[in-house]
Amino acid sequence: MRLILLRHGETDWNALDRYQGHTDIELNAEGERQARRAAGGPVGDLIEDAEELVAVCSPLARARRTAEIVLQARVGAASVAVDPELMELAGGEWEGLELSAIAERWPDEHRLWRAEPALDAGPVGGETLRGGGERALRALRGHVPPHWADTPRDGGAQTLLAVAHGALIRAATGLLLRHEGEAFAAMERIDNARAAVLQGLDKMKRLADLGLPQFVLPPHERPNIPFLRSLGFTGSDAAAAQYPG
Repeated sequence: MRLILLRHGETDWNALDRYQGHTDIELNAEGERQARRAAGGPVGDLIEDAEELVAVCSPLARARRTAEIVLQARVGAASVAVDPELMELAGGEWEGLELSAIAERWPDEHRLWRAEPALDAGPVGGETLRGGGERALRALRGHVPPHWADTPRDGGAQTLLAVAHGALIRAATGLLLRHEGEAFAAMERIDNARAAVLQGLDKMKRLADLGLPQFVLPPHERPNIPFLRSLGFTGSDAAAAQYPG
């Protein structure tokens, strides 16, 4: 099985570096273009390659529209389950504020959110990254068809696509990989309309522990830096080479 976690395209609030949380902001023109580019790139290829595809998204307009664009471009009309458990972390007192204002008013909390992110940190009065990530993983488990466990298939023949939000995806991915402390802080942020694609031996074990069956892909160049960059990796080539799986 393949799990694809795709972040929505850009909104005007993204462009202003403003925390959106549960506020329902639509994609802007650039966000629509980003979604179309995602559909035309490697993520779209993986979606089209799936023999069995389950698609789910956050109910917020920016995620629903991104899912619509990507799926329409690659597989035509496709049903998408809308799940409120995939909404972004609740923003509390940060909702609607620009991050520069947040950093000025809550410097310590902002540092643990952006400069030195920690799973147990989160917006003041809102939800922690750990809480949001655990919520998302519970939701994802509920969208795995029972027969995938009974009759698993190799590679990405069975693909679960979830279109959601940056902080939520980062938290869920960190929990799946059991990245705590410095390991979580070192994870790259996921840009708009970029995806985390979870496959590989170590990731297979994490997903299997959650009841999501995984299987080995054919060997390929490791690390495949161009493909990592197409999925949103922004670190140096040397940093990428430290992660062979």
